[in-house]
Amino acid sequence: MTKFKTTKAAALLFICALFTAAIVSCNKDFARVLPDKEYTDSVDVFYGKRKVLYIITDGARGASVNAANVPNIKSLLPKSIYSWVALNDPNSKNDARNWADMLTGVKSDDHGVTSNTFEGNNLERYKVLFERIKEVNPTIKIASFSASNLFKEKLTAGTDISEAYATDADVKTAVVNNLQSDTATFVVAHFNDIDDAGAQYGYDNSFPQYKAAIETFDGYVGEIVNAVKARQNYANEDWMIVIASSGGGEFAIPQNQNDNTVFSNTTANTFTIYSALKYSQRVISKPFTGNRYLGRTVRMQNEAVRAEIDTADIFNLGGDTSKFTIELKVKKNGERFTWPSILGKRREWSSGHPSVGWVIYLEEKYWYFELRGAKEVNGNYRQCRGRDLEPNQWKTLSVKSEIRGGRRYIRTYTNGQFDNEIDITDAGDLDNNDKLKLGYLNGTGHGSPDVYLSDIRFFKTTLPDATIQNYACQTTIDEGHPYYSFLVGYWPGTDGQGDLIRDFGPQARDFKLIGNYKWEDFNDLICPPSAETLAQFVPQTTDIPSQIFNWFRIASQQSWDLSGRVWLDQ
Repeated sequence: MTKFKTTKAAALLFICALFTAAIVSCNKDFARVLPDKEYTDSVDVFYGKRKVLYIITDGARGASVNAANVPNIKSLLPKSIYSWVALNDPNSKNDARNWADMLTGVKSDDHGVTSNTFEGNNLERYKVLFERIKEVNPTIKIASFSASNLFKEKLTAGTDISEAYATDADVKTAVVNNLQSDTATFVVAHFNDIDDAGAQYGYDNSFPQYKAAIETFDGYVGEIVNAVKARQNYANEDWMIVIASSGGGEFAIPQNQNDNTVFSNTTANTFTIYSALKYSQRVISKPFTGNRYLGRTVRMQNEAVRAEIDTADIFNLGGDTSKFTIELKVKKNGERFTWPSILGKRREWSSGHPSVGWVIYLEEKYWYFELRGAKEVNGNYRQCRGRDLEPNQWKTLSVKSEIRGGRRYIRTYTNGQFDNEIDITDAGDLDNNDKLKLGYLNGTGHGSPDVYLSDIRFFKTTLPDATIQNYACQTTIDEGHPYYSFLVGYWPGTDGQGDLIRDFGPQARDFKLIGNYKWEDFNDLICPPSAETLAQFVPQTTDIPSQIFNWFRIASQQSWDLSGRVWLDQ
């Protein structure tokens, strides 16, 4: 928290006085900016001495805790900032990494804890919050009680009391005893029975043992919270109770609940509760994750299912001055692929890149536009790479030719965002008499696709970057599109029946389906925000140290490089 000088504070108060309509909000902001620690004595007299109870549980999915019978946890909610869709690091697969996030306030790229061995950690540079607190205020007494020796040995530096126990029940008893008799300002309780039950039976309430573990934990929370309220000096204390899960666990949620965003990643689904008597209730829900895209399309899988247009001359890409833009939506059913075509106009797609023409194909996690022209220059084939495509998510791929300064370039885009560019001026004519092929393209030296393809658009012009970006997440095209008159082929690909994928463009060149095809329903999000973007809208495990520092009126120092944020109750 940045300290204002007196002159700045006076100026701010003067502005508030001038703008009477904004007095309430202005004073509110001013109160949050002033460093509370300058007024510690008077504030403590009025509100009581600030204390923190930090309860950590492993393996508790937020959705499961919310759906279980947890009356003690939910009794705190009317005076809480909370979320059942909070997140940990979605890339984390072990307890130690999760705990380090929750206790340092930075992610593993900084604290260096990537496994339960703690090898290569950077905890000397990115210290746990107990050490940070002691550096600022050595008089704060800290007590930690854990069901893990690893937690105790590696992550409790700076505590005055650090104990580990064999069972969660023993941890609960130790915490209750401490609250009844000790003067600790900061008490940590760490539990892992929920995680043990999830690992053995499954991380969902449909498994009775997992649900029972959650409800047993709720009983422990009730006993601990009652011990806080029963303290002899409770009336003169000001407690913030933090209850949070370090991580969820793997579970195959029903498909109709799966939006293919980070919120469907059950290992990342946690919950966070910040409860204090001075807080008003604020629930932080799942943010907007994207528009729905639904229909019925064909899965282009292996060599058996594909589609072709016999008379396809209009879809040639021409020579050095020809302009075009190709767009299509792809949802791949797998993470990595070995060069299968998904759309192309070429005699064959084989090792050595024979035959004049073009193809859009998948490689590893990403995609490519590849062409071979009529001129024999520099090997004669050219490739322009797109970016990685996440499995089971619709992505809009765009390829265009652009003439600048007398030279011809190919540019690729994913979801409207520019990827790469190559110069193809010397490639020569790309025309051929071959079919336009959707899905598998015959040839050797490559794998086969497993994708859904839809909303395929073929323009005989160069679309501006802004137009590509503005329409990338649209699922249809009509006369309102600024380049609609240049459209020569448009296949929504959601016909839902029959043996054709119909062309709604002016040429009416339908794709003929080949093989044992089947129309399948889909109902997905289109262009969902990235996990990093979505995570900013809900509490994350790395936020918790910042919230605790703020409660203790400890200004976060720039050198700490904390990743987290402080959540307010309004």
